[in-house]
Amino acid sequence: MRIFNGTAANGLRGVIASSLLATTALGVSVTLVTPAMAQETRSYDIPAGPLPAVLSRFIEASGVAVVYDAPLAQNAISAGLKGSYGPAEALSRVLAGSGLTYRQTGPGAFTLEPAPTAAAGTIQLGAVRVAGDDQGGNAIATPKTDVAATDRSRSYAARAATVAGKSAQSLLDIPQSVSVITRQRMDDQNIVSLEDALRQTTGVTAVTYGDGTAYFQIRGYPAEVQFDGLPANSAIQYLRQFDLSIYDRVEVLRGPSGLLQGSGEPAGTVNLVRKRPHDRFGWAASLMGGSWNNFHGDFDVTGPLNAAGTIRGRAVVSGQDRDFFTDEAHERHGLAYGILEFDLDPATIFTLSGTIQDQKQAPFDYGPGAYVNGTAVERDRSTFFGVDWAQSYTRTREAYASLDHHFANGWAAKISANYRYQGGNSGYGYVGGLVNLNNSAAYTLQSQSGSREWFGADANVSGPIDLFGRTHELLIGANYAWTDNLSRSGSFGTTVANIFDIAVPERAIPFTYASDARTEQYGAYGQARISLADPLTLVLGGRLTTYRSKTRTGVAQTGPYTNGAEATGHFTPSAGVIWKVTPAISLYGSYSSIFVPQNSLRFSGSMIDPREGDQFEVGAKGALFDGALNLSGALFRLTDNNRAYLDPDHPGTPAYYIAAGKVRSQGIELEASGEPLPGWSLFVGYTYLESKTLKAVTGQGNIFDTEEPKNSFKFWNTYRIGNVDRPGFQIGGGLRAQSKTSRGGPVQSSYAVADVQIGYRLDQQLSATLSVTNLFDKTYFARAPARFYSIYGEPRAFTLTLRKGF
Repeated sequence: MRIFNGTAANGLRGVIASSLLATTALGVSVTLVTPAMAQETRSYDIPAGPLPAVLSRFIEASGVAVVYDAPLAQNAISAGLKGSYGPAEALSRVLAGSGLTYRQTGPGAFTLEPAPTAAAGTIQLGAVRVAGDDQGGNAIATPKTDVAATDRSRSYAARAATVAGKSAQSLLDIPQSVSVITRQRMDDQNIVSLEDALRQTTGVTAVTYGDGTAYFQIRGYPAEVQFDGLPANSAIQYLRQFDLSIYDRVEVLRGPSGLLQGSGEPAGTVNLVRKRPHDRFGWAASLMGGSWNNFHGDFDVTGPLNAAGTIRGRAVVSGQDRDFFTDEAHERHGLAYGILEFDLDPATIFTLSGTIQDQKQAPFDYGPGAYVNGTAVERDRSTFFGVDWAQSYTRTREAYASLDHHFANGWAAKISANYRYQGGNSGYGYVGGLVNLNNSAAYTLQSQSGSREWFGADANVSGPIDLFGRTHELLIGANYAWTDNLSRSGSFGTTVANIFDIAVPERAIPFTYASDARTEQYGAYGQARISLADPLTLVLGGRLTTYRSKTRTGVAQTGPYTNGAEATGHFTPSAGVIWKVTPAISLYGSYSSIFVPQNSLRFSGSMIDPREGDQFEVGAKGALFDGALNLSGALFRLTDNNRAYLDPDHPGTPAYYIAAGKVRSQGIELEASGEPLPGWSLFVGYTYLESKTLKAVTGQGNIFDTEEPKNSFKFWNTYRIGNVDRPGFQIGGGLRAQSKTSRGGPVQSSYAVADVQIGYRLDQQLSATLSVTNLFDKTYFARAPARFYSIYGEPRAFTLTLRKGF
């Protein structure tokens, strides 16, 4: 944490530490993010020095939130702090002799004020930048503060997220369902992949594909993705993702996100928020080893790069080398990430980052399909159905840049851009359809090569507007994105007499098909948060989007492009109303719309109209115990219209379509996360989902997405014995349960998987844990069998983790 001296924030309040900022008539109010921790008596050893430096160290050590209306004098000296104190007494000792006193606004929340005997005007205003003292979105970027890294807290209770806006917003002020997987929760559960993180998230169905990738469904539809708020359509499904060691948190918005996403499925979006540099030097590392030779390690170092602290950096390296419970399967990857922040002036920050990851999967296996009679292929979970020469190489590269500026009037502007490349090649074999009862089956050998590119750029301004005696918030922006997907493939069909004894020799498989698909979209958006009354806020938003797509085929990749789905100036509205029943409880209702261009032809030769639809959602959110525990509940109904529907007036070949299909998805979501008691961290989520095809050529009246369970329950908790900064044990455990599912083949029965953990911490930074996943060794399918493929869930596994935190 650093304190700038100057006039960049003249007339604004300074905010120190991780705090929740909310607009009021005066400008800013503050609620403590992690009060359960902040109320504890802690041991301090902070040397004497300038008041701003000592106060900064105290906030980092205590986890309290401090606001000052009066500025801090750089020449004020604090005696420092040594000993064990509660937060109020500790703060009093830090401020002794400074001419300042404090007013406690809640447990662990304080406002600094001039002492009654201090002369007015003796303290000069300074601008404060919040930099890396909490995690999980708890620090907030507003026109008055900037967020850097947020991964020094130990909370599961995120108090804010950026996925619903270009700056962080309190979860209480977002009129849609949002979940945040915090850095602490990822560390506690040994989560190192996006697939594992989303599998533990309320309302998300994560399905293993078998080749190191997965796909993700929310509310009946494929999830979209953002990288630090920049949309990247089709960049998450069936694609390898970076190791999670580079991310501070994973945010998930459920339901349509078209205001900022543009075109995309109505499921919602996953926002991956990168780690940012800290203002003070620090390093963290972990080493994990477990069943089937599964080893993972990472090293993370950060701090200032010059004496003034105006240049800060962070670097992360990580790697994994592992076998699987399936015979022969093996994977390894290595990653390097670097990020720099430059303070161009006290109100302007330039950020530049880059990430590289190489991955090899060799061999790998998709598993068999079902038998021709519709039953599952029963086998030992270790059975391998691939070829021993199968291999897949993937290279992923990403570059990101942003420029943030905070104006003196409370407004902020940001320009950002992100480029991602993924390329690779593979050769493999798989069971090519239903298996005969004598265990013979068609078998396919395949070769592939290709690359995908994504580019996104966004520019926006946001800030307060005073009208009719009240303060409102306005966001205006524009963004641009393009994608390019080049792929080449070839295949060779053969048969095997027994799928349990596959020995197909390697052979050259030339490419016989190739395609190049390009999409481009740009649009302008706006959102107004209108304060109707102290407890009532109206949120109105809208977006105009232009979308173009084109494709070409042919191995040479030299032919002309054929135009595909397109839309010009398509308007996507959204609206919400938020009623703050109390400062800690909000009720909301929202409307959001969807917009999905389609590549199906009318009889006239033009593309059919885009899919459109609406979602209505009502819910309640709470931040209990002064923000230590988040609660949320939502009811939603989503209607998806204009789906491609075979034209009944023009049957035959080629097929022609009209926009007439209709699907409805509705349900309930409940979630709790945080610390109901000091030392007890928990997450629990429940989802009830009912998706139905209302109008279609086939399947009308059926469940629309049978791969998502109607009921799912996810739970994880840990209990810390004693103070976090002293030696002691930590115990934990969790449960995942879901009702039956299928992929059009055999039905996967309902199942539950239990995990347990025990750990010992040497101090606040060093710990060791032993985890057991699938404690009762439940046999289930991570991907249910159908005509093609099936994958068992992982059997009981043991993992020992050594970790050093900040």
